[in-house]
Amino acid sequence: MKNRRLISFIIFTTTLILVTIWIGLNKHSIAQSSNNIQTSKNQQVDIGTTSFELFRQILAYSYKYFVEDINLKDKLNQTLKEIYRATTYVGMKTKLYQVSSQNIQEQVNQFENYYNELFNQIINSQVDIEKALDSKNISTSYKELYTNFYNSIRTKEGYLKFVIQSYCSALDKYTSYMGPREYRIFKENIQGGNFSGIGVVMFRDNKDQGEIIITEVIEDSPAQRSGIKAGDRIIKVDDIDITNLSLDTVQSMIRGPENTKVKLTLRRENQIIELEIIRKIIQIKSVKSFEKNKYVVFVIKSFSENTSKEFLDHYVKMNNPSSFIIDLRNNGGGVLEEAINILSYFIGPNKIGVILKQKNNQQQYFYTKHQKQINFSKVVLLVNGYTASASEILAQSLKDYLKDDLIIIGEKTYGKNTVQTLYNLIDRGALKLTIGKFFTISERDIYKERVYLDYEVVSKNLSQNQLYTEKDSQYMKAIEILSRQ
Repeated sequence: MKNRRLISFIIFTTTLILVTIWIGLNKHSIAQSSNNIQTSKNQQVDIGTTSFELFRQILAYSYKYFVEDINLKDKLNQTLKEIYRATTYVGMKTKLYQVSSQNIQEQVNQFENYYNELFNQIINSQVDIEKALDSKNISTSYKELYTNFYNSIRTKEGYLKFVIQSYCSALDKYTSYMGPREYRIFKENIQGGNFSGIGVVMFRDNKDQGEIIITEVIEDSPAQRSGIKAGDRIIKVDDIDITNLSLDTVQSMIRGPENTKVKLTLRRENQIIELEIIRKIIQIKSVKSFEKNKYVVFVIKSFSENTSKEFLDHYVKMNNPSSFIIDLRNNGGGVLEEAINILSYFIGPNKIGVILKQKNNQQQYFYTKHQKQINFSKVVLLVNGYTASASEILAQSLKDYLKDDLIIIGEKTYGKNTVQTLYNLIDRGALKLTIGKFFTISERDIYKERVYLDYEVVSKNLSQNQLYTEKDSQYMKAIEILSRQ
């Protein structure tokens, strides 16, 4: 419980404003905050102020607390390059600027000058956006996305938010800005409560922006009864474009009171689908088990509060097998302590489960605490590109300790071993900033190298009734490996 509280504190705590750094960068007075400012196109941009001081505050937090030392000039130039790339793509005539100063404060001041000059160039660019996009070989949904971007960036609110998002992406794909409304929804989400939804597992793999992929549809759920399929991509929720919202926010929008409706706009290949779905309480067990082809399979869907107990209960129910398969495909993570508890059952207590490394060589060790419960001879573990976070840490830790007794099969995993924390901003929004990385005892950097694979086996998207059949090449490879014993 102590470890869980510490991990939760690291991940979800909010902190006071970094006064000393911020004052050093601050040049103007703070503008008054306001929520959900209306743009000239009658859209809403979720940002609480148009003052450049918001960007300065984000710079201050990131420079002080980001997990790695930042070359601020390089990050600001990456941001300018992204502004140039995105604006010229939609036909605007903008210049590619570069910050050149060696002094940090002068770098920020120089960037602010370019920031203002670029906005003037953007609003003075006369572009026939439909004609510009018609010349590109992109789908209708992407044309709509870029049209919305074009309209938004021509407002002060949309422009500042895009610049902030571009800077955050230059740091890493997990650092992001949440506007006041999005932050409020996010806090409601993590505070818990009795939620109902539609029964889908969602994922996003393109730097926290763009369409959201449905990786799994829960059996006998409203989503399944509505015809939603794994591989469908969410474009809108209740007619709101979600491509610039965080995954946490979109999950919160889809959740809601039981028996209420939510409207989803989906893209299935080149087809656009609109569905109205009635929310229901979704009962999900995070572990299931079955025997097939003489071997037991344990499927761990996520790591929630009781996952380790569920796993052990299933292991006992399946008569304590010594050779078996653990399927972590499409497992996006969850409560890290539950993953470490499962590791305990394989290696026993008082072993290093994971190491949290932060800036300035700060380290925190988290140890296993349960007695060894599993007697194994050969274990095969399945992973794919949607295996992320806690599931990656469990996979790599098991490999580190079990060595040749564990065989990992599948595709490159997602690559998330980072920890984010929240910093309150002057506009009542928040910066979600990467402040640490988790490492297993092998010191493998999962973010850069992914989980170690014994056999790389690529599998196309399978329907749920194709899993664990001859069409499931990863599963068939696991059976082959176990049969060699």
